[in-house]
Amino acid sequence: MRVSSTIQNVPSWALEFDWHLTNRCDFFCEYCHPQIRYVLNRKYLDEPSPELVKRRFDELGKTCLVHMSGGEPFMFPRFVDLCVGLTEHHFISINTNLASGDVESFSKLVDPNRVARITAAVHMPERERRGLELAAYARNYLHLDERGFDVTALYVLYPPLLGRLAEDLDRLRSLGVTRVQVKVFKGVHGGVRYPEGYTEEQKRLILSNSGEYLFNRSYLDGLMSFRGQACTAGVSSFKVMVTGDVRRCASVPVGYGNLYDGSFRPSEVNEGCPARRVLVLSQCLSYLVDPPAAHGHSGEAEE
Repeated sequence: MRVSSTIQNVPSWALEFDWHLTNRCDFFCEYCHPQIRYVLNRKYLDEPSPELVKRRFDELGKTCLVHMSGGEPFMFPRFVDLCVGLTEHHFISINTNLASGDVESFSKLVDPNRVARITAAVHMPERERRGLELAAYARNYLHLDERGFDVTALYVLYPPLLGRLAEDLDRLRSLGVTRVQVKVFKGVHGGVRYPEGYTEEQKRLILSNSGEYLFNRSYLDGLMSFRGQACTAGVSSFKVMVTGDVRRCASVPVGYGNLYDGSFRPSEVNEGCPARRVLVLSQCLSYLVDPPAAHGHSGEAEE
């Protein structure tokens, strides 16, 4: 690991895990990846207990960053207990929609110094569909911010939302949500693949509103393959599936055992990337042994 993909700086931990910890989700966003939206989010598995997860990470003997996404992490059974346990010896980060009633309990029980980042997705159309007030999102956001958590709002630039972006950002600011990242949509809409499909005018809109998000330009420049380049993924950074299976990364399904049953073993050698097209540029540009000079470490934060 060259730098952490979460904090874009030299980390305080030795290993990073990007963990899809649950399929459960209370949102059904139109732009969610089809495999997650239509398959995973409708197939709940029996999640492991917080105690088992804590024990498995502790058994690795190294300080870890455990980045949790899904699904919606707060829907993991006893999620706050999980976070309390992990942060005794490790660090965590979370991607969440902040719609849970457990946010306040989390903020009181979890040490903010052990939480590297909370990325709070806005998902405006889904909030409107479900009748959820944006003010409630803002209250949870500000509650975390006031208690010292590094929390940033995230707005996904699904093409149909570009026309309302300015209005939505103004609404967030009026509610006190001032740290906002806007992030390119990755997927297919209207028969067009994105991020390649954005028009030049849309690209200018995206780049002028990116906020703290560092990687929109790289996506828009078409930097989507690093085939053959050595990477620390599989050695010091990993993707954990909802079943506990550990893979090299989101783009490469090479396996390293299972975290839940204790069979996980990392590689000892930095190997070349075999992917024709990568999925998470923030990780690639952090974990490559020799990243492209124009897109190297900037010292700023990312999702």
